[in-house]
Amino acid sequence: MALAPRFDAERRGLTRRQFLGALVVGGAASLLAASTSALASSAPSAPARTAAPLTSALSGKIVLGAFDDPALEPMKPFVDEWSKKTGVQWDWESMPYSTWYEKALNDGQSKTGAYDIYILDDPWVPIFAAGGYLANLTKMGFTPDADFQQQSMDLGYWPPRQGPRAPGATGDPQVFAIPTIGDVMVLAWRKDIFPSEPQTWDDIVATAQAKADPAHEQYGWVTRGVKGNPITVSWLPFLNSFGGEVFDDKWNLTVNSDAGIGALELYISLRQWEPDGVAEFDYDQEGATFLAGKAFAANLWTGITRQVDLPDKSSVVGKVEFGIPPAKVRHAAHIGLFISGVSAYSKNPDAALDFLSWFAQTDVQTRFAEAGGTPVKRPSFEDPTAVSKARWLPALLKALDNSFPRPRTPEWSKCEDILGTHLNEAFVARGGAKEALDAAAQEIHDYLASVGYYS
Repeated sequence: MALAPRFDAERRGLTRRQFLGALVVGGAASLLAASTSALASSAPSAPARTAAPLTSALSGKIVLGAFDDPALEPMKPFVDEWSKKTGVQWDWESMPYSTWYEKALNDGQSKTGAYDIYILDDPWVPIFAAGGYLANLTKMGFTPDADFQQQSMDLGYWPPRQGPRAPGATGDPQVFAIPTIGDVMVLAWRKDIFPSEPQTWDDIVATAQAKADPAHEQYGWVTRGVKGNPITVSWLPFLNSFGGEVFDDKWNLTVNSDAGIGALELYISLRQWEPDGVAEFDYDQEGATFLAGKAFAANLWTGITRQVDLPDKSSVVGKVEFGIPPAKVRHAAHIGLFISGVSAYSKNPDAALDFLSWFAQTDVQTRFAEAGGTPVKRPSFEDPTAVSKARWLPALLKALDNSFPRPRTPEWSKCEDILGTHLNEAFVARGGAKEALDAAAQEIHDYLASVGYYS
């Protein structure tokens, strides 16, 4: 949503979350002219299909494309299982995050159909759906069932089911992608430090004031401060917890509201109990600091939560609990899914959708959770056997139920880069929250105006 990855993975070069911070989508404005109704009329036709797969009358091969990430490894045995059931062969092509984005986008733009399934970071859905690179799964007959965790399933629709719509995105919301891995930020906190589960930001601050000792590498909080995507994604739960949003329902900037200013002032104030170099921290350093037992609490992606109980990865085995990120006026987590769509130019679209439908079945998702994956179906998060193997699953579900996505626009990467630059400047300066957010709001407004967002 898109190290995001969700930087669970220890990657080299640009990672999923790092790449988003540097990404400026070339020509994204041209996508806005494509309406959902136009996309629906051009999408490939197929027999009606419910959430249940066909598992019959299939043949050939499917090619799945994805970015490198250990979170996807538990999925591969399930592709093989489905292949044996159907007789459809499969190839899996995986590459660095930024390389996959560029290759998938080029495949869609050139109509090559080299891939049948695109495994995407969820902020890519507006770009790929509005551009016509994803098949309309509603038109192909896919109907989500009620077991999907709702915030996760909502990210597969274009136009979005809630919030403002990009210019040109008209018609009823249609499904263009199916959630694959339910990644979300969850609060990790030290039960040997906090007297009870921290529910509010005041709880985080009070414990930091009482117990943090930065001179001896005992930090009250740790986050990411790198400009662009890293600091933006880390700060958004603060903004949302204060009741703030980046935009209103008309794309007017509200990020510099009183809620936004208060959220950034809090984010900056926590620096006094964080490592000196936190303004340059990305996912790697944030996770390493927490796993080394140097931080009392952090909002972490699921990849790090899975390492907390591993003795070869963690110095805090048995000392950490998981919960929903802290509240100011409301709890707010940040969602960032792995989400999959069928290429609009797939050479085997029936088989591609059949696999995605099969993998999304609740019983399969529960087995996926038991195997170490992060599911997208509510009963799979609650299954006793799965929870016995992955004790953080209930906390992840609670976080997903209180989660907020990034704004659903093909222009988000550019907006995020602008916002993250100004957030970082204030974070480095340890002040100037209002000035930073006012400047970001103006710059984002000017950019969106230049690509047709305001009449």
